[in-house]
Amino acid sequence: MFWKNDGFFLSEMLLSLAAFFMGTAILLPIAILVVNQTIESEKSVTASHLIYDELMYLKIEGTYSGREYIIQNGDRYDIKVTKNEGDTSWEVCVLYVDHANQQQKKCAPSE
Repeated sequence: MFWKNDGFFLSEMLLSLAAFFMGTAILLPIAILVVNQTIESEKSVTASHLIYDELMYLKIEGTYSGREYIIQNGDRYDIKVTKNEGDTSWEVCVLYVDHANQQQKKCAPSE
């Protein structure tokens, strides 16, 4: 009832705005990093699934499926299957481009 706070509106507003900008400057880069790691994790999981599918095809059919690449979720995954010399085992590799435009490679041998 007897408060005199007529002159504090501008200073309180500037203080709140500065706190908001500082919070945004700290949390926004962390949020961007988390989003990029989530995208990279999804691509890695997809590559692992493709390796598993190709290894299962090799195990069941005994030959290479003939698929050179697969486009899934808008991303291209190149599949390379090589037969080891002097052995009956195969090696399946999946190559893809990550969010930083760097080539990534995941490989797994057949048993």
